[in-house]
Amino acid sequence: MFFPRLRRQAKWVFLALAFVFAGGFVFFGVGSGSTGLGDLLRGNFNIFGSNGGSTNSSAVKSALKKTHAHPKDPNAWNALATAYSSDGRLSDANKAYEHVLKLRPNDTSAIQSVAAYYETRAQDKATEAANLQAQAPLSLATVLGVSGSSKIGQALATDPSTQQLTEKANAATAEETTALQKDTQLYKRLAKLEPTDVNTQFHYAQLADLIGDAKSAITAYKKVVRLAPSDPSAQQARQRIAILSAATPVVKHR
Repeated sequence: MFFPRLRRQAKWVFLALAFVFAGGFVFFGVGSGSTGLGDLLRGNFNIFGSNGGSTNSSAVKSALKKTHAHPKDPNAWNALATAYSSDGRLSDANKAYEHVLKLRPNDTSAIQSVAAYYETRAQDKATEAANLQAQAPLSLATVLGVSGSSKIGQALATDPSTQQLTEKANAATAEETTALQKDTQLYKRLAKLEPTDVNTQFHYAQLADLIGDAKSAITAYKKVVRLAPSDPSAQQARQRIAILSAATPVVKHR
């Protein structure tokens, strides 16, 4: 029960991300920056960038016609998302699913699909950042054993190639963090919609735990224990509750 249903499309290993976030944890808005519903109703249906037009498959073209004819029908947008997914155009599929959520905010299937997209993106960016960091050459400061935080160490570590790789790695890590935070917020919504689903509660607890939201993680882990006290996930939940509770300062109210 480690992974919930995520439409069976994306399952990723938390341990990899936990490694990336081990040194510290760096708001969510579904569809932020995308075309608004007002634009759609005014006829601006070119929301999928340069991938539109003649490159669309027959299934995508058919689905696009339905969204054009019925822009407020979430089923039409869901069909478009499915068509894009079948063509392997996951970014476009995600945009369509996000529009489903604008029209039908409590659509758990669409929430799971968008969450799956951001989980995969977080994993990809974590891998990209790790690869970039591995490519960075040894700096003279490292060879000489000089602290990188010292003035001399900083001066010795300013070679252009290392700086460029570091900047790219930092950018990838920032994108990973953003994707993971969006994923967590989506699962927070899903946990409210499915309060008795153990898988959902456990997955949300792990995401909150991973981004450093100890309070939310503890609350969700406790729900897992209440819902399925004998399940293996409950044992893991108890362990994390103990660790997080010990590390979380107690606020005393006067």
